[in-house]
Amino acid sequence: MQMKWPMFEKWFGAADEIIGGTKTLFFLFRREKVFHYFLLIILLMLVSGLLFLGLENARILAAHPVPGVASGWDKLVTSMYWAIVTIATCGYGDITPITTSGRLLVIVVLFMSVATVSMFTANLASALTTKKMMERRGVMDLSNTRNHYILCGWKQAMDKMLDEIIYNNPKLDLRKIIILANIEPDTIEIFHQQFPAYQKVIILRGEHYHEALLRKANVAEAAQVLILADESAPGASRTETDSKTVMTAMTVRTLARDVRICAELLDVNFEKYLRTAHVEDIIYTSEYSKVLIANAFTQVGMAKVVNDLLNAHTASFIATEKIPGSYIGRTFADLREHYRSDSRSILIGLLENVGSLFERKQEAIREAQKTADVGKLVENLKNAKRLENNRPNINPQDGYPVPANALAVLVRTRRS
Repeated sequence: MQMKWPMFEKWFGAADEIIGGTKTLFFLFRREKVFHYFLLIILLMLVSGLLFLGLENARILAAHPVPGVASGWDKLVTSMYWAIVTIATCGYGDITPITTSGRLLVIVVLFMSVATVSMFTANLASALTTKKMMERRGVMDLSNTRNHYILCGWKQAMDKMLDEIIYNNPKLDLRKIIILANIEPDTIEIFHQQFPAYQKVIILRGEHYHEALLRKANVAEAAQVLILADESAPGASRTETDSKTVMTAMTVRTLARDVRICAELLDVNFEKYLRTAHVEDIIYTSEYSKVLIANAFTQVGMAKVVNDLLNAHTASFIATEKIPGSYIGRTFADLREHYRSDSRSILIGLLENVGSLFERKQEAIREAQKTADVGKLVENLKNAKRLENNRPNINPQDGYPVPANALAVLVRTRRS
């Protein structure tokens, strides 16, 4: 199992973000010739400083705290100080030329510095403005981003969805959320203007099933990918929307074998294709509505019960939690007693085979091969092949052993 070090992940994530931003700025600085003008300012400073040292040596000696005893280093520093102050047009007046040649030098340096510094400042501002516009219009390079969350597709109520994501994950850094959507630049601008709280959320433009865009978002290093039933094209049919979802899932799985994928599906007939792409969680939007309506018709209050359990804003809600290591291999009854001591939690089941499906199958195959019985070996390998990722096991028998790589399914009550 891969070790997790939250502190170092946070540091490395911040470092990656800085490196990514620095790479973009470096590219823009080169394009806007910011470095050229900066080097020109340095050259102007060195040349004018050395000329001033030769023309106004007596004035430099007089400006020293102990007149007449300045060393060569002191005179060099003083001349460079004069050059910087003159080029920056500060003009403190503490060192002024006393010779005609020195005054002519000041005139030339002032004219050259005004032009050079102005060009440097203008191009620097242009590069920084371009970077900000690239962020707003979704054309950023995120190749150095790590442990981020990618949302593929667009919702008309995207702000509401982000509200729920942040509410359920209050520690989630908004800069770690990347949205891939085929929307117009103006839509991105309007979204950021209407919802300033989400200005740090990065939006990349393009079809989210394209490999190039997914690589640009560095999907291989993502923590999780959520594929939405895209609403960016209002006239698209359910089949077209689900086809894009399937193509995205397959492309993501090709690029990132171990990343967790959650996908929203409108038509259950496409489920087999998502299973082929090893999508861990599938959200059946229309099917949930049908089931909820049917249960509400036959069982009193069922709709309200389900809504309250799925709503994290209510007093009681359903959640999953990592099982303490000391309870792995013990019975479900022991684990239930453990959570019973917490008056806020009721254990109702287990979520098994959590994590990378490839890793879980490899573990199951290694375990299956430990037997010497050929018949049992074949049966074990068949079971390993049929392994289901994120398999819910609700209310198992008291003696059921708690497996590794499982989460506890709890009904929790919020503290008052």
